[in-house]
Order: sequence, then structure tokens, then C-alpha cells
Amino acid sequence: MAKSNQRQNKNKSQPDTRNLKPIEIDETIISAKNAKVNGGENLTITVPIEDFLQRIGAFQGMEKEDEAEQIHWEVFEQKLEEILGTTNLEVNLTNLKKYLKYLKQNLTIPCLVTGMEEFEWEEHYTMGPGSKKEYQKLKKTQPSYTDQFNLLKLDNILDVEYGIFAVLERTTDNRKFTLPLADLETVVEDSINGELLEDYSMWFFTYCE
Repeated sequence: MAKSNQRQNKNKSQPDTRNLKPIEIDETIISAKNAKVNGGENLTITVPIEDFLQRIGAFQGMEKEDEAEQIHWEVFEQKLEEILGTTNLEVNLTNLKKYLKYLKQNLTIPCLVTGMEEFEWEEHYTMGPGSKKEYQKLKKTQPSYTDQFNLLKLDNILDVEYGIFAVLERTTDNRKFTLPLADLETVVEDSINGELLEDYSMWFFTYCE
């Protein structure tokens, strides 16, 4: 083929770039192709890449949290096994006696405590139909979760339903009460006593039948 013909063919194969529009790149990920809506019209659904990456990151974060929680729980169970001297972690009189002994050896008494949440008698007034006026009157003679108490000692009487009992003295009027230890928490949270009570409550409410 003559070179003149080659040049003509080459010129024909080259498009006129003067009228071409620049290509715009949309940073999206196509999540569905040609979805048919409204009588068969095709619709391409796209998801912005930023949203896609955020969702992946959130999912990976949840996985890491689950793994960390699982590790924390395994460590906690090992701790309970050491306290109770057995792999049977259920709440029974035998294990309550062991836990009582452990707490008496490690809990610093007296210590300042308060209610973890409403005491049983208060639920009728805080979550039920009981009147506020009557509730305020009863709080003068009954212990309230909003009160602060000095934990004086742990009672030797044990109960599978309520666990270990604590003998308390209310700071405002020196009235004494005996309440389930599992319903209490220390006023100073970040403390050895706080950790001891938190561990006991977690064990009791988790493994109590």
C-alpha cells in the first residue's frame, strides 16, 4: 500500500478531539446493575465510596469490640474459677460461702456504698403507680438507692435467691439496714472495693438460676 494511502487511512482512524468533552469520574461503587423499576425502566444504583468504606470500618470495629469482650469475659471466668476453686460457677450455698470468705479477706471495711439501682420496694413508686408523696415519706424509714451507707460488715447468713447480705448504716441518720450485697456499689468507683463489689454482682446476676 502506498504511503499516501496509509496516511489517509490513519487520518480517518483518528477522531476529531476538538469537540470531545472531558470525562468526569464519579468515585462511586455500583451496588446493583440495571434494576428495573416503574414499568421496566432500568436504573443503576450507586453507593458513594466514602459511605461504603465507613460501613466496612464500622463492621470491622464491631468485630474487634466483640473479640475484646470475649477475651474480657474469658479472663473474668478464670478469675471466678480461682475465687471459687471450681469450674462450676453457678450460685449455690457452697460457692456463696467461698465468695463470702474471699470478700471478707479482701474487702476493706467500712466503705461507702450506695444503691446500684432502685431497691425492690422502690420499684412500685419509681416505675409503678405508687404516689410520689408516699414514696418520699417511706424513704425516711426505708433504705433508698439514692442514699449513701457505710458498709459495716458482711452477714454470715446466706441465701441462694439474694446472695450475701451487707449490714449498712445510713450516713444521714445512722439507721441500720441489711441489704443484698449484689444491689450495692461503692461511691468511689475506681477502687479495689469497687472492683470487688462489681465482680461479685456480675457473678451473682449472671450465674444465679
